[in-house]
Order: sequence, then structure tokens, then C-alpha cells
Amino acid sequence: MAESLPGPYEIEYNLIGWTAPAREHVLRFSCIALGSPAPGSLPTAIDIQKMGGGTAKLNVVANQAWEFLRQLYGNSCSCNGYTLWKYITGTLAKDFIAAGAVTNTAGTGGAGTGIASHQNTLTFRSAAGSVLKIVLIEGMGAGDTRTILVPNAAGVPQQKLAAYILSADNFALARDDSYPVAAMRDSRGQNEKIWRKINRS
Repeated sequence: MAESLPGPYEIEYNLIGWTAPAREHVLRFSCIALGSPAPGSLPTAIDIQKMGGGTAKLNVVANQAWEFLRQLYGNSCSCNGYTLWKYITGTLAKDFIAAGAVTNTAGTGGAGTGIASHQNTLTFRSAAGSVLKIVLIEGMGAGDTRTILVPNAAGVPQQKLAAYILSADNFALARDDSYPVAAMRDSRGQNEKIWRKINRS
């Protein structure tokens, strides 16, 4: 199995809106960009590989994925942009390639930003036997549970996201550089690090 490192490229969404104290969160997805795009390239000029074998421009895949992700965040949370990074092989060092903005910035999961210090983790088995993990911090996915993740394009936001991740349109790779093949778990609970940040005296 390949090393458990991100990349070869990564799309990173920057989320804002949490206060008292002010904080930001990021969502990161490993992916494949074709043709070694140069730093400073426009998102409309960069091709991203999709799981079904096709490709789409960076701005298209970034917007499509965000339309599923935004359903998991409150309307006071917003995405103030995304960045494409290229990882230096075998390391955690990365180089800037491109940046862009999503079309619809605000979350649609309900009023407010989300549940303070909460974490919702969705996991998927990859084709090469590793795990793709999507970690949603302080979103709208309440509870302290661990259940089977059932993809359903007409279901709750977590199920809709899972259906997208297992579709031909998905661009996200597991850490072994293979695509996901099965949904595993929807795990919810408290993020202790953020709880301490909020509640420190």
C-alpha cells in the first residue's frame, strides 16, 4: 500500500463564520490535476480527474462538491474560497497552484453556523484497501453516534454527500491514491481541541 500522505494535489476549502472566539475551518480533498499546471494558473484552465474516468475544470468540480458540502453547514457559515495545492512527493510540503471562489458561499443546513465543538466524520473504503475520511468540523450533523453510512441521493445531507463521493463525478482520492468504492461509517461526537479553545478561561 502507498504511503499515507496527501496528494498528489489537494483542493482546500476555507470556511469562516465561527465566533467567540473567532475561528476558521478547512476541508481538504486529495485529487489528481492533469498536465502539471503551473503556479498561478486559472481554475478554468486546470483539468481535474474524476472517478468515472472523465475530467472537469477545477472551478467546476470545486463548485459541484461544495453544493453537497454546504448542506452540512449553517447559513452563518460561508466558504470564502478554495485553493489547489501540489504536494512534493513523499513529503507534507506543498506548493500553491491556484485559487478560486465558489458560486454560492453560504451554508444551507439551517440557521446559525453549526454545533459548537462538534465533529462529524464520514468514512469510505478505497479501491486499494485504505480509507477516505471526510471530517466536518462544527457543522449541523448533531449527535454522539457511530452508524453505518448509507449513500442516498435523496436522503439527509450526509447521505447525499456519500452518494456524490461514490459517483462518477467525484474527484476525491483516499490517502493510498485510489478512489472510494464503499461507504463505511457516519461518526459524530465532540472535537476536544476545539472544545478547549472555546471554553478556555
